[in-house]
Amino acid sequence: MGLGKKWADVQNSSSPTIQLHLWAERKCSKFPFFAKPLAVSGYIMTTLKFITAFLLIALYSCGQNTAKLKVDPKVTLLSNKIIPLVNYIDNPDSCKQALLYLDSATAIDNNCFQCYYNKLMFLYSLKRFDKAVETINECIRIKPFGHDLYATGGILYEKIGDTISSRKYFQKSMSILNPVLDTMQVQNMNYEMLVSNKAINLIMLGDNKAGNDLLKSIADRQQEPVLKEMTLSFMNKSKKELVEMMTNSQYSR
Repeated sequence: MGLGKKWADVQNSSSPTIQLHLWAERKCSKFPFFAKPLAVSGYIMTTLKFITAFLLIALYSCGQNTAKLKVDPKVTLLSNKIIPLVNYIDNPDSCKQALLYLDSATAIDNNCFQCYYNKLMFLYSLKRFDKAVETINECIRIKPFGHDLYATGGILYEKIGDTISSRKYFQKSMSILNPVLDTMQVQNMNYEMLVSNKAINLIMLGDNKAGNDLLKSIADRQQEPVLKEMTLSFMNKSKKELVEMMTNSQYSR
């Protein structure tokens, strides 16, 4: 589909955002779900344009339900049609066309997690955050134990001004996340990511000191410069600033 050069450019990019996404792909590559054509298209989309900040709250669910699932070929075909449209994500017509493809895919299979998740970047570009809330709730319906999905939902509810719902979602995220961290070894490859997620939840719930202390502890331990820089970028931010960072498509450029 003419993506060879584009993908080579992505891999060779010096952009911190792009390099961070490449690191994320390596972290999630062990999960069979990401080896499917549908998921590959989702990863390329994420690498090219999706919001950098959401890497902190969007990686964990890639490890859920890792058993191989049978994907309808029509769904795969429709999902793959969005790949060339990613290059024109700043074009509203391209975003609307991509959403039509993905809507058709979820009409065939309403349990296609990646289809719903891929919708988010196009909805963000169109600033259709109300629809993004509906979409993240579909993701949660399919993967109800993803603390990162609830955190994403909390950010989106905060964006549309529903602070009551956003607080419930951050609290739900914490209720799933805390037991996981309580039994996780510090050496676990997901530990730093999950602690960072907890930090953002704490800040969004109003406990800025505890959240910033966690972020600093992670930044001090971080060996990869890009991740260290990103972690520090979340420190000492207000709830409003964090929401803007996580919902502003310009942040990933």
